[in-house]
Amino acid sequence: MDKAARRVCESRWAILIIGAVIGSIVTQLFTVPGVHHATGPSRPSPERPKWLLRFQEGQSKSVRSENIKDAQSREGRPPTTAASAGEPRKILLDCGANVASTVQMFRETYPDGQDFIIHSFEIDERLAPFFAPYPNHVLHCPTGVSNKDGNMTAYSESAWSPDKRKNNRKDMQWGGGSLFAFDDEKADTKTGGKRKLSHHRKVPTIDLSRWIRENTAVEDYVIFKLDVEGAEYDILKKMLEDGTFKWVDKYYGEFHSWQPVTGWTKVDKAKLVSEVQKKGRPMISWAAEVRSYGDFDTMHPPLASEGFVGSPGTVYSNCSAPLSGAPRMALAVLVGMNAKAAHKLVETIAAHSSRMPVTLFLYGDFVETFPELVTAWAKTFTIGMRERQPFPLGHFTLQQPRWIRAGLVSAIQRLREVGLQTAYYLPENVTDTVISEAKSRGLRIIQPTARFPPTDEQHVLSVENYYKYRDVERVPKALRVITQQLDNINKGGIVSLDSDHPDSYMISVFLMDYLVEKSGYDLVSIVECLK
Repeated sequence: MDKAARRVCESRWAILIIGAVIGSIVTQLFTVPGVHHATGPSRPSPERPKWLLRFQEGQSKSVRSENIKDAQSREGRPPTTAASAGEPRKILLDCGANVASTVQMFRETYPDGQDFIIHSFEIDERLAPFFAPYPNHVLHCPTGVSNKDGNMTAYSESAWSPDKRKNNRKDMQWGGGSLFAFDDEKADTKTGGKRKLSHHRKVPTIDLSRWIRENTAVEDYVIFKLDVEGAEYDILKKMLEDGTFKWVDKYYGEFHSWQPVTGWTKVDKAKLVSEVQKKGRPMISWAAEVRSYGDFDTMHPPLASEGFVGSPGTVYSNCSAPLSGAPRMALAVLVGMNAKAAHKLVETIAAHSSRMPVTLFLYGDFVETFPELVTAWAKTFTIGMRERQPFPLGHFTLQQPRWIRAGLVSAIQRLREVGLQTAYYLPENVTDTVISEAKSRGLRIIQPTARFPPTDEQHVLSVENYYKYRDVERVPKALRVITQQLDNINKGGIVSLDSDHPDSYMISVFLMDYLVEKSGYDLVSIVECLK
């Protein structure tokens, strides 16, 4: 036994076991008991507002849809949609996609444009980044649409540089290209001729007539936009031969009779245009680069006046005078794109004991980004509108009428998508173009009597008169600026707070206390104000 025990102790295994036991004992002897840091009891992380969580979830879904889109685009397959379950789809075929101007215009202004799957075909691979922001979208690029599958030479515009000369006698960067070019443009690979088509390379082409029949169903609602710099003649001829217009519900496009299309005379082109009108679909013009399409006003009739007070296109900068009693006062909030600041201000106003009627004026992009927050607000407040998105101060109204029109229609569309409609519009300033476009949309124009922060030169805030002071000292100065603007007319009016200015939150409760307890005004909604 002694010999056996001695052999075990001398073995390697015994040495390892004994070492492990000793190490464990030493560790226990010298281990310091765990001590919690003196930070107080652990608390769960504060809950984020539900509207913010849903916004973040929506953003995540948008990213995922982009990833799916990209993978399927590379594989040449359309995205999975309700059609796989036998339900019709809404599809836009964007042929000649350029810089995504059609995608943007369609998504922003077309009725139910957000619900369409969009397939964009573009020959210039350098323009692909323009399409990255859009979900539920498939980009076929570089791909030319034609009457046959194969390869063709594409002629695209040269990159911009300060010394680049005029394009077709105009100073522009149109991002354009064509499968057809004049001889001098083909030969000049340095400057690309008068249209600056110096970017030459082979691109794959698809038989568009076949592609439509194989990738859409007759039951789908298909909008077909064709603006392909001359390639339309071969494509439309093939579609008539194949009966493909049976798959098309609406046709937007443009003919390019001046393009040097191989095998086509001017007479042949004119004949085809007539045949498409008779045997295919009537073509409606589409010009996204100037924010327009042929049936724009038909698709966007003026808002019905029933249910709204006031007159379309009229500027209201004060409340109507009552027959007797105190002058009227309406409170409004100009909601910016900072949702956190807006939420803080609006919730503060909603919590005031007066339950004062308030109108919230919202950008279309805010409504699209935070739909549940907006619908919750609409249960308590009157909803008005601003434009589609904020511009640097003064720049929105410098635009051409069609750009302003598109900005208003986009905001109307976003409200409609969450089940809301308004006829009250508050622009940053008023011009003849704003009045004209607002009237054509059935909108009443609101211009506050008093604003915070003020925009007039007489009351503008500066370091000396405002910003060098503490919060408690700025409050009475801000309130005094508001009352001074009102005193100029002494007939009540419309007071607005801008949610993007943090002091609007700071002064809101004190302002409402003043209006309720001291001002003597009859506090009314914007509807009562305009009556």
